[in-house]
Amino acid sequence: MKLDFWKNKTILITGASSGIGLALANELSKIPCKIFAVAKDLPVVSKGMAEIVPVQCDISSDKDLKKLQKKVFSNTENLDVLFNNAGITTHGRFDETKIEVFRKTFDINFFGTVHLTMLLLPLIKAAKGVIITTSTVSGLYGIPGRSAYSSSKSALHAVFESLRIELMEEKVRSILFCPPYTKTNLRTSGLDAKGNTLDESQHHGKIKTPEEVAQAMLQAVENPRSRLVTMDKSGNFVKWMRLFAPAKLEKILFKKLYKDFH
Repeated sequence: MKLDFWKNKTILITGASSGIGLALANELSKIPCKIFAVAKDLPVVSKGMAEIVPVQCDISSDKDLKKLQKKVFSNTENLDVLFNNAGITTHGRFDETKIEVFRKTFDINFFGTVHLTMLLLPLIKAAKGVIITTSTVSGLYGIPGRSAYSSSKSALHAVFESLRIELMEEKVRSILFCPPYTKTNLRTSGLDAKGNTLDESQHHGKIKTPEEVAQAMLQAVENPRSRLVTMDKSGNFVKWMRLFAPAKLEKILFKKLYKDFH
């Protein structure tokens, strides 16, 4: 992390009460800057050199988002970096998933994120700032057993890629960041096909810590060429296979994830 890049910046992080969001807030708290730490449960961030403004907000609630907008606008005239990090995972076969589960997943992952960005955009434009959105490798291709989750993240890609081009002249940057499996509570706070809370164990393969992902995200913001960022071989594999060998990718995903949708 380049300390000088972040010094005196104004930053907003959603999903800041745990996982990647909390790791981002804790890392940035070591630097003299202003951090709006936003989460459904009031975040508790490490004390450091930063000015921390904890905000309780459910990003799927328009009412909460308007309150958040008012608080941010009353505390700053610009926003240098927006970390769109809050999200929920959903596991289940398409033919078993209730439409209400799709709607809830989109309310959090898509509509909440898009609406918040709209509300804060004047401050981001004023700062010629950066919007970095936490996505997933599952957003690069429709993953079996993850249709609601994959589609909500894929929709984010379309929005924030469009935004990147449209606001290029105003020097606003948009980054889509796809971390690999990360040690978070997503698998115990997400939804199953019927809308019940998931209770799944962590992935048993290689897994990143929230701190490792946070460091990579900070480096992505610092790099002016960042657009679609993946961290590992699996992410790069899906990113390129979807373009050059989609039929082979389907077969690989069918075999690798067969137990996830049966």
